[in-house]
Amino acid sequence: MRETLRTRMGWLHGWVGLVSGLCLLCVFATGTLAVFDTEITRWMQPETEGHFSTHPTDMALSDATTLLRRQQARGIAAFLVLPSVRSPMLEVLHYNGHEFVGDVLDPATGAVIPTRRTAGGKFFYNFHYTLRGGHETGIRVVNMLAMGLLVVVGAGIIIHLHALVPDVVLLRLSTSRIRLWLDVHLLAGVLALPFMVMIAYTGILVHADTIMPAHSLLHETKKGRISSPSALPKPPLQAVPPLSPLLSIAQQNLGGRPCGFILFGPDRMSIFASDAAAPYLTRDHVDFSLPDGHLLGVTLNTGQIATTMQLMHGLHYARFAGPGLRWLYFISGLFGTAVIASGLVLFFMKRRRKSGHLAIFRVAEGLTVASMTSLLTAILAFLWSNRLLPSTLPDRDGMEIDIFFAVWGLGALHALSRSFFGSPLSGWQEQLAAAAIMGCGLPLLDMVSAPQALIHDAAIHMGVDGMGLVAGLVALHAVRCLQARTA
Repeated sequence: MRETLRTRMGWLHGWVGLVSGLCLLCVFATGTLAVFDTEITRWMQPETEGHFSTHPTDMALSDATTLLRRQQARGIAAFLVLPSVRSPMLEVLHYNGHEFVGDVLDPATGAVIPTRRTAGGKFFYNFHYTLRGGHETGIRVVNMLAMGLLVVVGAGIIIHLHALVPDVVLLRLSTSRIRLWLDVHLLAGVLALPFMVMIAYTGILVHADTIMPAHSLLHETKKGRISSPSALPKPPLQAVPPLSPLLSIAQQNLGGRPCGFILFGPDRMSIFASDAAAPYLTRDHVDFSLPDGHLLGVTLNTGQIATTMQLMHGLHYARFAGPGLRWLYFISGLFGTAVIASGLVLFFMKRRRKSGHLAIFRVAEGLTVASMTSLLTAILAFLWSNRLLPSTLPDRDGMEIDIFFAVWGLGALHALSRSFFGSPLSGWQEQLAAAAIMGCGLPLLDMVSAPQALIHDAAIHMGVDGMGLVAGLVALHAVRCLQARTA
C-alpha cells in the first residue's frame, strides 16, 4: 500500500511539477528579484544619485501637489508617494495599465529630477503575479500555479518521508550525475520548504477573490442599477492646504505609523499608512476635506478577519522587512528557484533514455531551457538596455520591456530549435555563455555609464552589479561543466 501511494505521488510530483514548474520558475525568479524592486528602480535611474531627506519640505510638498493637480485636470489618476528609507524621493505616480510610472521630485526643493523613463524593478514585481498577460487572467493563472506548487510540495514530502533524515542532508559530489542532481533538489527543497509553502499560500490568499470572486458593485453597474461614475458630472478640483500639519495629524491618528501615500479627490484627500510600518499591511487612512483641511474621519480595519488578511499580505509582500530580513527573503527565493530548476532537470534526465526520441520530449526540454537560461539572459538584457538606450528616448520604459521579451523569445526559439534537432546541450552551452558574458560585464557597464551614481549610491549599485556578476560566474561555471562532459 505504501509503495503504491509513493508511486502515485511520484507520478503526481513529476507531471504536475513539469506542467506548473515551467511557469513557476519564471514566477519565482522574478518574484525573488521583486524583493529588491525599489533598489533596482533606483539603479535604473542613476540620475537620483545622492541621499535625500526622508522628510519633505513644505515647498516640496506644495510643488508636488501642484504638479499632481495639473495631471488630474488632464484626466490622469495621479497620487503622491511620500519619501521612505528605501526610496527617499517624492513621487507623483499613476498606473499605465502595467506599472506605476510618473515624476520624481527632490524632497528638499520640490524640483522635478530629470530621470530617465524606466520600467524599473516594478516590472519584475508585476510580471511575477500577472505573467504580463491580462491583469485578471494572469493573476488567476499564477494562483492556479501556486496551488499546483502546494500539491507538488505535498507529494514530494510523501515520496521522501520514509528516508527524510538520511537522504535530504546529503550532497554526494562524487556519485552519478542523476544522484547529484537529486541531492541538490532535496537539499534545496528542505532549506526552501517553509518559505515556498508560506509564499505560495499567502500569494493565493492575496488574490483569492480572483478565484472565487464575490458579488460586487461591478455587476450592479453592468446591470444598470447603479449609475456609472463616468456618466456623472465631475466636481471642480479644490485647492490643497499645506500638507505638513495634516501629515502630523494623520500620523497621530494612525497610532504613530508613518504616512506612505496620499490620494486626492476633487474635494477631499486621504492619507494612508506606510506599507513598511508593520508586518500587517493595511489600508488604514485619515480623510480630510478640501480646501480647508478639516478632519473628516479615520478608517482603521481592526477586525480579526481583516487583521489576519493584513498579516498574510504583509508576509507575502515583505514591505516591512529591514535589510537583513529582505536578504533572507531573497536567498530563500533563490533556493525556491533552484528547487524548481533542479526538479525540471531531473525530470528529463530520468526519461531521456526511454523518451528522448519523442518530439514532445524535445519540445518540453526546449521550453525548460527557455524558462531557465533564456529568462536569465532576458533579465540581464533588460538591465543592459537601461544603460544603452538613450536617456531622452520617448517611451524608453516600453522599449526596455520590449527588449526583455524579444531576447526571451529569441532565446526560446533558439532553445527549441537546438532541442528539436537533437543537440540540447549546445542550446544550454550557448545560452549560458551569453548569460555569462552579460552578467560578468554588467559591473563594467555600470561603471562606465553611471560613475557618479556608483559613488553616491554605492550600496545599491554594488548590490545589483554583484547579483549580475554572481549570475554570470555561475553561468560560466555551468558552461565549463557542460564542456567537460562533452569533451
